[in-house]
Amino acid sequence: MKKYVRAAAMLLVQLAALPAMAAPEMSTPICEILPAATIAALIGMPVDSKESSKGMFSDACVFKTSAGKQGPSMFIIEHYTKPLPPGAEKDMVMTTPTSQILPLEGLGDAAWMNSYTSELLMRRGDTVHKVIARAVECEKLAAESYDEQDVRCTAKRVGILKQTAAAILAR
Repeated sequence: MKKYVRAAAMLLVQLAALPAMAAPEMSTPICEILPAATIAALIGMPVDSKESSKGMFSDACVFKTSAGKQGPSMFIIEHYTKPLPPGAEKDMVMTTPTSQILPLEGLGDAAWMNSYTSELLMRRGDTVHKVIARAVECEKLAAESYDEQDVRCTAKRVGILKQTAAAILAR
C-alpha cells in the first residue's frame, strides 16, 4: 500500500511543478459534456441528479442513480484541468493489488482502463478525461456461476466505459 501512496504523492509533486503548461480549457461545462439521458441509456438506469465539483487537478460531474438493488450508485466524468505529463495516463487509473491496467486502442491518443475498478482514462492532445462507472448493476443469472457472472458483468462495464469515452471524443 505504501508503494501506491508514494507513487501518487510523486505524481502530485510532478503535476504541481508544471505551472508553465496549461491544460486546455473546456468551453462546455463538465456536466454538459454528455446529457443525463445519454448516461442513463448507457448504464441502463435512470439518473436522478447530477452535480459538478471542482478539485485541485480536475473538474468532475457525478451522475447519481436511484437506489437500485445494490443501493444508490454513481457515474463520474472527470476533466483534468492541470496538464498531465505525457505517458502519465496509466498512473492516473486507480489500481488494486489484484487488478491490471490495460491499454485500449482506438480511443484518443492514449487510453488505459482498469475493468476491476471500472475506470478508464483517455488523452487526446493535451485534454485528459477519466470515466468511472460505479453505477452499473449486473444481476446474477439463475444458471450462472459467480465466475461467469463476473466475466459477463465486467464485459458490460467495459462496454459502457468504451461507449462513454467514444461519445466524449465525438464531441
